[in-house]
Amino acid sequence: MKITRYFQSCLLIEEGGVRILIDASADDAGRFGEFGKLDAVLYTHEHSDHFDPELAQRFADAGVAVYANASTAKQMKSQPIVVADGQEFDIAGLKIKAIELPHCLMPDGSAGPQNTGYLFSQKFFDPGDGKELAGLQVENLAVPITGPDVSFKDAFDFAKQVGAKNLIPIHYDTMGANPEMFAKFNEWFSIGFNIRVLDKTQSTEI
Repeated sequence: MKITRYFQSCLLIEEGGVRILIDASADDAGRFGEFGKLDAVLYTHEHSDHFDPELAQRFADAGVAVYANASTAKQMKSQPIVVADGQEFDIAGLKIKAIELPHCLMPDGSAGPQNTGYLFSQKFFDPGDGKELAGLQVENLAVPITGPDVSFKDAFDFAKQVGAKNLIPIHYDTMGANPEMFAKFNEWFSIGFNIRVLDKTQSTEI
């Protein structure tokens, strides 16, 4: 499986010729033509650093299948394919499971919006803006390293909770966190993860 990172939390997942984009925001709109042929676009939640209704509509108009949870779907003009917690589905042969987990708290302590993570082929999990999830064990994790209620320690604790070995830091371009420092803390304190910091458009194989 090949993972390519773009802005903030936007990732392109490729396996066996299947190409799925997740959480493309307005900051990724200028790359619309660069993404190439996509089998689907997935959204974890409705926040603007993860989702842009106009860009989502462009994907839909281009014939790309768009998937989102019920809360995010309400923000779109064209109805996407709405996914529910625990739902398993197949995109061109790639098996995906939608798993809801709480969005991190907002700066005032209030709850965030409905947040849906996606488990790809039982080996890679993207949690959106979630930071804790009981009952899942997965080797590869896209992990938010900062946010209104997310610290480096929270990110490491989340990775330990799900038994991840390989971490791809996300959710830091608009938040001011340094993924290289996140990786250094992992090394300095011998926390034990394999951390792959990806520049924009950089890829890794998992």
